[in-house]
Amino acid sequence: MEKFITVRGFMRIFSVLLIIVLIMFSINYYLMKTSTQRLYEQMKENNRLIVSGIIESIDDTFREINNLIYSIDTLPYDPKDKDEGSYIHYLLYKDMHKLITISSSHDYIEDVVVFFDDSDLAITSQGTIDLNEFFNEQYKNKQHNAMFWKSFFNDEKTLEIFPAKTYLKKTSGKNYRPKNLITIAGNTQFSSKNILVYLNVDTLLESINQRTMMDETSFLILDQNNNIVLSTKDKISLGEVVRGLYLGAGEETVVKNQKYEYVVYKSDYNGFTYINRIPIKYTAVASITNDQQTIMLISGFVTLLLLLGASLYLFRPIKKASLIIGGEPNWRSIFHSIIQLKQDFQESKNIEKRMQTELSKYKFIQAITQSRDNVEMYSQLNDYVSDLFTYRHFLLIQLTFESKQSSEMIAELQIEECKKIIESGLKEDLHLVTYFHHIDKEFLVLVGINRSSERKNVIQTIEQFIKHAQKSMNSTINAVISKVYDSKLENLALAYQDIIHSTIYRNIGVEGSVHDTQTIQPKAHVYFPIENVEKLPNLIVGKNEKDSIQIIEDIIEQNIDLNIQRHQFVAILQSLLLYMKRHLQLNEEEQQNLHMLELEFDSSIRNYKNLEDLKSTFMQVVKYILQKGSHAKAQDNKLNPAFIAQYIELHYMDNLYLEHMASVTDTSPKYFSKYFKNAFGINFIEYLHRVRINHAKEYLKNEYMTIAEIGEKVGYLNATTFASTFKKYTGLSPSNYREKIINTG
Repeated sequence: MEKFITVRGFMRIFSVLLIIVLIMFSINYYLMKTSTQRLYEQMKENNRLIVSGIIESIDDTFREINNLIYSIDTLPYDPKDKDEGSYIHYLLYKDMHKLITISSSHDYIEDVVVFFDDSDLAITSQGTIDLNEFFNEQYKNKQHNAMFWKSFFNDEKTLEIFPAKTYLKKTSGKNYRPKNLITIAGNTQFSSKNILVYLNVDTLLESINQRTMMDETSFLILDQNNNIVLSTKDKISLGEVVRGLYLGAGEETVVKNQKYEYVVYKSDYNGFTYINRIPIKYTAVASITNDQQTIMLISGFVTLLLLLGASLYLFRPIKKASLIIGGEPNWRSIFHSIIQLKQDFQESKNIEKRMQTELSKYKFIQAITQSRDNVEMYSQLNDYVSDLFTYRHFLLIQLTFESKQSSEMIAELQIEECKKIIESGLKEDLHLVTYFHHIDKEFLVLVGINRSSERKNVIQTIEQFIKHAQKSMNSTINAVISKVYDSKLENLALAYQDIIHSTIYRNIGVEGSVHDTQTIQPKAHVYFPIENVEKLPNLIVGKNEKDSIQIIEDIIEQNIDLNIQRHQFVAILQSLLLYMKRHLQLNEEEQQNLHMLELEFDSSIRNYKNLEDLKSTFMQVVKYILQKGSHAKAQDNKLNPAFIAQYIELHYMDNLYLEHMASVTDTSPKYFSKYFKNAFGINFIEYLHRVRINHAKEYLKNEYMTIAEIGEKVGYLNATTFASTFKKYTGLSPSNYREKIINTG
């Protein structure tokens, strides 16, 4: 009986302890599974949002390429007259180059090729080249050679996209470099132009990878025939995914197997199929789950043994119980297991926190860049960012940190340092709602205000913050501040556009570390004296560097005084370069040197920091053109634009006529006339009149010379002819022009 009671008492204690342990174990297991599932779902949602952005970006890229092909196809150049073919090719090349440069997909475009049905020349973004040489030498591919493309376009096919293939691009001599390219070929049937666009797959994949797709996921693009156009992984089997699958435009579905989940979306723009392959279990999450389950099983087993021992020792004397508690190694094992479990659980929470931070950043970026046309996405973003609008109004601020020691991207530790400086420097003085590291060295800061009048205080605070932060960091800090907006989701994108447009449209006379988008002043007028600009080609071939520099510097200083906008100033500088190169004759090496200087100037335009840097790189190009123009040697063949322009500039006051110029250049009048129009864009007489009128304008500044004397001095023996010609080209009679100069002077 005593033994029975002892056993029953032991079982009661053991049962109570066991129930408590089971409850605790169940709660911990439930919490672990819930946390792991929530982490996995958030990782999938984050990946889905990222891939959604990638799909939209790639669709936009193909849409932009299609628009580029349409724009090139509708250019008004079709050389029906073979004698004018080279000039038409030149004009087509210039307009193509402009269209490619302004294309938002410019970074992905490897090259653009245009050729006509009966032509052996190809026009590319780098100039014209023999058609067979381009396809068989410049971009070699056994299948897609010159014969293939001629046959392809003979069938009058519309736009077609070829999957990525490896081409061998010629670098120099017999050296080739492999290029992985997508080819877009066809035309829009508006002309006889055959157009091909090569997209650089590596650059496109790099853009996709920069969007921080989740590890173990992959992304594919299939064309209308289910051929793989682009893939982030080399070997992926899609037989079970696409077999028997039909999707309408704009539809999305999910296909699963034992290992992966495939999110399939069909574009409503070009019929392409986008496939996002997601693992059923992420390795990182599965590893954490398995570790936690192992620890919990070990802990359960140890706990069970402990329960047995505890239940047994409760019936022994207290001193033995204390001895057991103090000296048994099982307690240490249990203790270490519990500590390890806590550490693993804390690590999983840290991972979840980091994922949540990245997801918050991505959703905020989506909110400032997402189009309102995507109603479903916009609704989700509205629900998410609504808690950011705790104030009536807001400002968006872009802070850019640039290291004084190096131009490299800020390292990860420096980014964390910048975050600490932003928070410590702005949190106390402003209603700092949130801030994110955007790209490279840029941070976006959202500041709330209750009244529009507080904006002035925000600007002053930012100025003080930059002043103090630059002392503590070895960096230069610049800020761009948006206008004030009501706290609504759709206004986030408007504020971000303020920041983007500030770089393009800010006035060139505005310097400093803080750029206020509200102070941008649109300018309708710029200083671009066409009569002086048209002199530049002749001054260059005439070796008059001093006057050329004077005209250029005068135009720059006048526009700086007018405080015009940056995009206007850049357009003026680019126009000046076009005029200066009009009659320039360079060999291949000199052309390459000039091209490198122009690329450096173009880079300074994109990476605009201050006006002096932009002027400095521009003047380097100018001085090189002047140097090559002034050192150009006379050629044995006088039939070249430089010689003709220089001869007219030196003899414009003589009785120049077509037969005389033909005699000087050892050609016939008919041949010279045709050559002159192709080379200069206008006929000989028109050009001669413009040169004479430009010189007459200078003479009219002299009040002591009569109109007849000036006309005779510039080559018009008849005063009436001079007066009528002058009025034709200027809209004013010589006397009225002189009076206008005197009154404005």
